Amino acid sequence: MTERFFTLLCFCFLLVSCIENDLPLPVIEPVMESLEVEGAESVVIDQSTHTVRVVLDEVTDITAVKIGEPSFKDDLSKLTESFPVSIDLSQPFEFNVRTYQDYTWTIAAEQNIERYFTVSGQVGKSVIDERNRRAIAYVSPRISLSWISVNSLKLGPRDITEYSRVFNGPVDFSEPVEVSITYHGRTEQWTLYVDRSETLVDWVSVDAWTRIAWLTATGIEGSDNGFRYRLKGDEEWIEVDAAAISSDGGTFTAGIDGLEPQTTYECIAYSGNNETLSEEFTTGEELPIPNAGFEVYSKCESQNYYSFYDPESMLWNKKWWDSGNYGSTTVGSSYSICMPDTDEKAEGEASSRMDSRYVVIKFAAGNMFSGEFGGLVGIQGGKVNFGRPFTARPQALKLSLKYKSGKIDYINSFPDSETVRMGDDDKCQVFIALGCWDYRKYGGTPECPVQVNTTDRSSFFNPASEDVIAYGVFESDKSSDGWEEITIPLDYRSRSKVPTHIIISCAASKYGDYFTGSASSTLWVDDMKLIY
Repeated sequence: MTERFFTLLCFCFLLVSCIENDLPLPVIEPVMESLEVEGAESVVIDQSTHTVRVVLDEVTDITAVKIGEPSFKDDLSKLTESFPVSIDLSQPFEFNVRTYQDYTWTIAAEQNIERYFTVSGQVGKSVIDERNRRAIAYVSPRISLSWISVNSLKLGPRDITEYSRVFNGPVDFSEPVEVSITYHGRTEQWTLYVDRSETLVDWVSVDAWTRIAWLTATGIEGSDNGFRYRLKGDEEWIEVDAAAISSDGGTFTAGIDGLEPQTTYECIAYSGNNETLSEEFTTGEELPIPNAGFEVYSKCESQNYYSFYDPESMLWNKKWWDSGNYGSTTVGSSYSICMPDTDEKAEGEASSRMDSRYVVIKFAAGNMFSGEFGGLVGIQGGKVNFGRPFTARPQALKLSLKYKSGKIDYINSFPDSETVRMGDDDKCQVFIALGCWDYRKYGGTPECPVQVNTTDRSSFFNPASEDVIAYGVFESDKSSDGWEEITIPLDYRSRSKVPTHIIISCAASKYGDYFTGSASSTLWVDDMKLIY
């Protein structure tokens, strides 16, 4: 009997030992929120590709960059190995992050070093060939290559580059001239060339906006370089004021303002007695901001809140503006964070009022933006899709604004580069951006391409991203006595690119994306217009 019981017990143990643990481990991808990189001008985290794109200042040694440990959204995510004291980012650097699985991330860096080489009598702009370490300047055929004065030379990072020779007087460039430079303990051999140009004046570009056109041409450095323009069909040319012309070697640029929209003009460039053929350009249309006075509104989307359009309106019957009302009013209409205000307005019958509030378990900043609300992310946050189609190039956004700043009484988080404390004055923010955003890259829709997920810092709008053409911002932590007229200039990164979309965003609490701010802050805006 005892032997039979022992045999049965052993059989049970064998059965148990054969049972496999088939329960799969949860799949949790690490969400990186920030990464400190010494000497970085910008750090962009791309969660979808597990890539951190870094732009380094030109004086930083790209082969020995100090990088802090990344910050992740959850405590589970850890580096499998600590970073070295310094990292060579001249090539992409890969590292692994472990949750229940291992994930490979990449840091990819770029570094733009300003380089130039100019000489007296130069025609056009120099060519800087970084790959082959050559710099080429062109001069008029009348100039002797054996007697050339170097006006400027910069081939390495500012302030830290040593040169093998200094060009104080005339130089013989009938043959290439060698110069070596040293920085960060490394030496590079460069070759300088001066050659003759057969073309004494030529067009580089003509970029027509709406009421301004940007003209760029190449001519002889030091000559009388300039532009003339006229309405197509007119006989008289108009001389562009010399004060409006800027030069870089033999390249010269001017902006002609005061033009009429949707009008065709002619222009010529000249250098001394030499002229180009005339070029035609046609200015663009003055596109307005829809419902910019916030006079049209309805409860067409929900009885819990107002929307700034009305399907039955003769003017603004399609949505252009949206807010976070859909999310904040899920617990009741009293939690609306954006609404028309017929008592406080700068002009017309109403303004847009944005109230920051604490909504049950989360702080919600009063906000309004061009785009659409993209939905809730559980009870943790929401998604918004920024942007509306737009192809004009204004110079500024003008609006009337009133602000009541409260003391910050809710702090969830804030940008790593800033410090926010309880009791600080809250800040309002209004920004405008023009860009060429592809919805497939930025997660939104063809109409509203840039998605921001408030639970994912890496998705927050980045004004320094490569697809931003122009950007302008206004911020204030001061309460205003009454309405103020604000002008926000647009800083263009490119004069030639034509935008596909426009983003205008208004917030009563600047750090609303981080769920930080004051429940007492209110922002009013009215009478928006684009200045062309």
